[in-house]
Amino acid sequence: MAESPNRERTVWFYRDNQRMNGANLKHSHYLEHVQRTPGFSPKITFGGEPLNEELICDRPLWPTSGVPCWEPGRHDVLFLDGVEDWRYLVKCGLESLPNPRINLIQGFLDLPGVYEPSERERYLAQKAIWICVSQELANEISATGLTRGPIRAIPNGTDFTSNEAAKLRNRSRRYTIVGYKRCALALGLSQRLRQELKWSPPKVEVIGKIPRCRYLARLAESRVAVCLPFEKEGFYLVALEAMAAGCLVVTLDCIGNRGFCKDGENCLIAKPNPDSLWSAMKTALNMSDPERERLLQGAQETVAEHSLEAERKQFQEILKDVDRLWRMDG
Repeated sequence: MAESPNRERTVWFYRDNQRMNGANLKHSHYLEHVQRTPGFSPKITFGGEPLNEELICDRPLWPTSGVPCWEPGRHDVLFLDGVEDWRYLVKCGLESLPNPRINLIQGFLDLPGVYEPSERERYLAQKAIWICVSQELANEISATGLTRGPIRAIPNGTDFTSNEAAKLRNRSRRYTIVGYKRCALALGLSQRLRQELKWSPPKVEVIGKIPRCRYLARLAESRVAVCLPFEKEGFYLVALEAMAAGCLVVTLDCIGNRGFCKDGENCLIAKPNPDSLWSAMKTALNMSDPERERLLQGAQETVAEHSLEAERKQFQEILKDVDRLWRMDG
């Protein structure tokens, strides 16, 4: 168990980019996890681009005001998530503090534009308790041989709960393509659909960056959600959210989704080309009632396993044991 100082412990957070995206949504979940853990409380410092409230709709991601800078006490915990957080730590001259550091890793570090190789090595060489959002990501981080400190996998949970009352046959949109990460592929697929079926919206729609409440509403209106991740993702929350919305999900392999996207069990996995995606979409809509119900049931079971509560419980166990974990070298 954690050592017990005589006061509540602060967990310090930092966000440089406050735009609405999957990484920031998950960051805000972890801050909320701290708020719900007895003996701990969060504080956050903001820098850089201000929050775009238009993209939130339902609730702010973080508290409306933060503290000017990090001022950790001797028993406090530092929470890091990404390169900007580590740069902030260095900028403030806090990298040599003995405080426990928890580092959330949400994506693969070898992707273009994430890190230069030399910076990646320096980053991984820092001592931390490493939390990865999938086992696949944890395996890759471990395989580098560069990290100091324990590596733990906590699969992402979703705060979007399903609406099982919304039956597929009553939905206004046959297909929605969530294609903002693979724009060329989404465009090619959309063109293929229009050629094959001579359809136009609302039966098929390609959505990009829109406010989250509108995005979730689109899923709830759609019979089939085609979710197009980057080639490599740490988890790919979009596919899980589409399952929670009660959609038949067609997606691609992106490594980090292998733990929860099971072809033929809770979704259909296609190859990254319009022909394969179109074939999977036809399969989804042409399923018999028992086949469709089995796929949807598998998806709902997956969502139940990846609740935000399950994610919180795993993180709280780490927080309660943070001092012992911090003393571990690997």
